[in-house]
Amino acid sequence: MSTSALLLIALASVVLLLLLVIKAKAHPFVALLIVSLLVAFATGIPADKIITTIEKGMGGLLGHIASIIILGSMLGVLIEMSGGAESLAKTLTGVLGAKRTIAALTIVAFYSRHPGLF
Repeated sequence: MSTSALLLIALASVVLLLLLVIKAKAHPFVALLIVSLLVAFATGIPADKIITTIEKGMGGLLGHIASIIILGSMLGVLIEMSGGAESLAKTLTGVLGAKRTIAALTIVAFYSRHPGLF
């Protein structure tokens, strides 16, 4: 299969994925599985190897990022339990003012709940 055909399939798969998630309101995991199956058929992967290929791809990805996300979540809980999140919220509310309390709490939530993603 030519490079341009593969690029066209990749572009179409991204568009389809976005349409499924945004317009059709499909769950992202289900949408990814559907698009993965369609890409496998479009690229000529034999039917008996499609599931194995998808499993290897997903397993490899999850194996690499699972520990980062778990450790990051643990760090976020430690920040919250130690009082660091509350202290940061009070400090940011004082700095930003009462009118921007929502912005201060959003910043604190971002840093205390998602450190594993960065």
